[in-house]
Amino acid sequence: MGAPGSGKGTQAQRLVTQFGIPQISTGDILRKHRKEGTELGKRADAIMAKGLLVDDATMLDIIRDRVAQPDAQDGFILDGFPRTQPQAEGLAALMTELGTPIDSVVLFDVGTPELVRRISGRRTCSLCDKVFNVYSAPPASPATDCVAGSSEHQLFQRKDDEEATVTERLRVYEENTRPVLSYYSNNGLLRTVTAEGSLEEITKRVLAAIQEGTAVVGQAAPAKPARAAAARKRPAKRRPAAKKKPARAKVVRRKATKPARKKSRPAAARKRVVRTLRKVARKVARVVRRVRRKSKRR
Repeated sequence: MGAPGSGKGTQAQRLVTQFGIPQISTGDILRKHRKEGTELGKRADAIMAKGLLVDDATMLDIIRDRVAQPDAQDGFILDGFPRTQPQAEGLAALMTELGTPIDSVVLFDVGTPELVRRISGRRTCSLCDKVFNVYSAPPASPATDCVAGSSEHQLFQRKDDEEATVTERLRVYEENTRPVLSYYSNNGLLRTVTAEGSLEEITKRVLAAIQEGTAVVGQAAPAKPARAAAARKRPAKRRPAAKKKPARAKVVRRKATKPARKKSRPAAARKRVVRTLRKVARKVARVVRRVRRKSKRR
């Protein structure tokens, strides 16, 4: 997350290489629809050109369709989404439904003067759709990463990157997106990164923030299987009562065989049980948090 021009897209592309999972940019998806002239693209064209936001239901449908694709099954990076609190709440419900919890939310913190400079310097290649910045990340010449047969990128400035639109985009961000940060902060997911400096420095900060988020999520998980494991041991405490029965050789042998069968249980089966319990515990926790948030709003 971050204001327009904070470097979300640039860093997301670097993380794609790092983790081998796709970058999901709703802006890129919408621009593709606009370029292809679809009905959705026509509706979004007028809105995006003014620096405004497409409606929440449409954006959530785009996300649902994209994360269902095969390349997103091992994880994905959401680039600049959600941008409103209804989108954040809708996304949380969608991720719960799909069993794909959010690991962490990284906020790119950049000063307003730097944002204006970055946005006004941004250019897009009309051939390969790659995004560059004439100030901080100009394209290579000759171009080795463009489409086959082209030695130079064909750059143009998007209408929503023109200076006349930048101020409105930043105003919309402050008005609609800033409240979303409180939503994620209250849920313990928000990590703030200073997004000024070299690309390598920023990437290191982002990776550190992601690792911090994963560690925080992972610390709470072992406690739930531990309780479940303790619950499995409870029946064993009741068995000594059976010793009050008259001691007979056959009875003693049968009692001895029961724990032996339990000990012979394959390790793989125990691991599956633990994983299942962890998943159930996480889902219960998410439902409890959602109920608490709804009760607070009421």
